[in-house]
Amino acid sequence: MSSVRYWKTKGLNGLELCLANHAGFRYGHHIHLDYHLGLVESGAQKFIHRGSSAPLVPGQLSLINPDVAHDGDCFDETGFRVRVFSLSPELVSDLADELEQPLPFFTQPLRHQPHLYQHALALHRQLELPEPSALHAESSLLALLADCFSLQDAPPLARPLLARIRERMLAGLDQPHSLDELAAELGLSRFQFLRQFKAGLGMTPHAYLKRLRLEAAKKRLAAGHPVLDTALAVGFFDQSHFHRAFVHAYHITPARFRAQMQ
Repeated sequence: MSSVRYWKTKGLNGLELCLANHAGFRYGHHIHLDYHLGLVESGAQKFIHRGSSAPLVPGQLSLINPDVAHDGDCFDETGFRVRVFSLSPELVSDLADELEQPLPFFTQPLRHQPHLYQHALALHRQLELPEPSALHAESSLLALLADCFSLQDAPPLARPLLARIRERMLAGLDQPHSLDELAAELGLSRFQFLRQFKAGLGMTPHAYLKRLRLEAAKKRLAAGHPVLDTALAVGFFDQSHFHRAFVHAYHITPARFRAQMQ
């Protein structure tokens, strides 16, 4: 059984509030058009994001961007009590302009932030009152959101830009690729490039290049090219280094893979 209440607070445009008690209930795979800031007041919610799950418990915040698919479930039979702030993109954009920051992008949806948790819990409870103090409510909300902005991660590199870097690497697998050159091609600093690349792919440019080399090596071996020639063609310094990397990635030696593919 579940009970859910939604409401708005006068003077806080772009904010929707929700208080729900869930037991034996599961959210389906879904997205939101707003930013969602959620906290569990009691019990635990099984939070499912990008194929992995973790409990959302008191002391943590969930921070979800618009259009990010996720699921939710009861962690056990006792269920959970959850409070949610739904923040319109317009509200968040206006705050970003005030703070002179880009729109936030949160790649880690669950954050252990006891201080912010208590701040959010107190504010949500205050906004349950019939006529909360407008000045205090607005001040508390802006302070909470400003603190949340500091938790944001780098936005992921756009897919066309990732494809551009991928093609550059594939065209020169046997060549060194410097961070300076890769970042400069996209007009980013080294720091910006590293953060955005990892946010987009979940790995560093170095790890990605190594995997591209191994993937290209599989194709060459499958086509019958010798192991040593393949190793050198895709940028490995010697056959032993290539052998170790290939076995680690695919759990088979390059020579055995080549033989099986003939």
